[in-house]
Amino acid sequence: MDSIIELARALGPYAICGEGNVSVKDDDSFWVKASGTSLDTLEKRDLVACKLSGVPFDSLGLKPSIETGFHAWFMREFDEIKFVAHTHPPKSMQVVCSEQIWSFADHRLFPDQVVRNGAKSCVVPYAMPGKPLLEEIKKSVLAFIEEEGYFPKLILLQNHGIIVASTSHKECIASTLMCEKSAEIFIGAKTLGQTRFLSEDEVKEIDKCPSEERRRKMYQ
Repeated sequence: MDSIIELARALGPYAICGEGNVSVKDDDSFWVKASGTSLDTLEKRDLVACKLSGVPFDSLGLKPSIETGFHAWFMREFDEIKFVAHTHPPKSMQVVCSEQIWSFADHRLFPDQVVRNGAKSCVVPYAMPGKPLLEEIKKSVLAFIEEEGYFPKLILLQNHGIIVASTSHKECIASTLMCEKSAEIFIGAKTLGQTRFLSEDEVKEIDKCPSEERRRKMYQ
C-alpha cells in the first residue's frame, strides 16, 4: 500500500482542486483514490477497495472516483497492469487542449521520450468523465494495440489529461514526468519554428538499442 501513497505524493503537485486519481491492483481487487480527496495529501484512509468489476466493497462512507471504471478496465483486461495514474499536468494539458495533440502523439523529439513513453502515444477523443470516457478509452486503446502491436506507455485524453497504466508505481511516475518534460520541449520547439522530429528509422533504432533497454528497466 505504501507504493500507491508514494505514487500519489509524487504526482500531487499536479493536483490543485482534487483532480487526478491513482489505483493499485491487489490480487482480485484494487484500491482507488476516493472522490473528494487530493493526491498531494493522500493517506490509506482515502482509498476505496473495489472489485475488478469496478464495484466497491464496503467503502465506509467513501465514494470511489467517478473514473474508477477505466481503472477497473485496465486492471481486469491486462494482467500486467498493476498501477494506473491519471493526472492533469499543466504543460501536457496545453498540448492535449490543442490540435497539436496528434502530432505530439505520433512523433518523438529526443531519445529519452522514446525510452520512457514509447515510439507513439494513444489519443482518446474527448468524452465526459464516467462511462462515456470509459467507452472512448476502450475503443482507442484496443485500436492502438491492434495497429501498433503493443500497449501504449502513454495515453493522451483530449481536453482532459493523461493516463499511465503500468507494472510499477515508479514507472507511472517516470512516464508522467517524461510526458510533462516532452510537452514543454514540444511547445518550445513549436514556438521556435521548423520543429525537427526524429525520423521513424531513428525512433526504431533508439527503441531497440540495448543500452536504452537497460535504462527502460530502471523503473520496472
